[in-house]
Amino acid sequence: MVWKYLYHFIHIPLYVVAKLLFNYRTIGVDHVPKKGSAILASNHASYIDPHFVGLGILRRINYLAKKELFSNALISYFLKNLCRALPVDREHIDRATLRSIYQLLRSDEILLMFPEGTRTYDGKLMEPKSGIGMVAYNTQVSVIPVYVRGSFDIYPRNAKLIRPNHCSVFYGPPVDLKDYYNRKKSKELYKEISVKIMEEIKELEQRAK
Repeated sequence: MVWKYLYHFIHIPLYVVAKLLFNYRTIGVDHVPKKGSAILASNHASYIDPHFVGLGILRRINYLAKKELFSNALISYFLKNLCRALPVDREHIDRATLRSIYQLLRSDEILLMFPEGTRTYDGKLMEPKSGIGMVAYNTQVSVIPVYVRGSFDIYPRNAKLIRPNHCSVFYGPPVDLKDYYNRKKSKELYKEISVKIMEEIKELEQRAK
């Protein structure tokens, strides 16, 4: 319980700092359900994307983070407790991780996922991996597309310092996946679902221009 209060206590000053430094703003945040399970499906341009996506939401959300970040015991402790992050192999989601993800989404939790699997090298959207399609199909929770604009310019790959730039986060309406859920599961179907989700993120990118 203490971690929950600490999370919300830190959330307020971080939001103020983001407003002051990056002119942070959110568009369409009402699309994020105030209760119940959901997946936030966001583009991934920077290490700070999870913070920008989470700052716009009053609910405490769960994250997936690459397993390499958990090699340090102290960092791992805070990632798991304060950030509620699950370690994941970006190339292959193992069964134990899947069970943890499914358990979260069956417990009225909200989870941030990056369909691309890793950060972009040039700021452009990349092809999605099938992981988010598999999770969406097997849980059938609402999938909310999210587009973060400006984070690549603030802190791109291989950058040493954060640079000042405006940042906006766009939240879209739930992706309509009903037709996919009526089909038999397969790797190809998971990929189709991922592509559909990515298309919705691209729509938000167009709105953001």
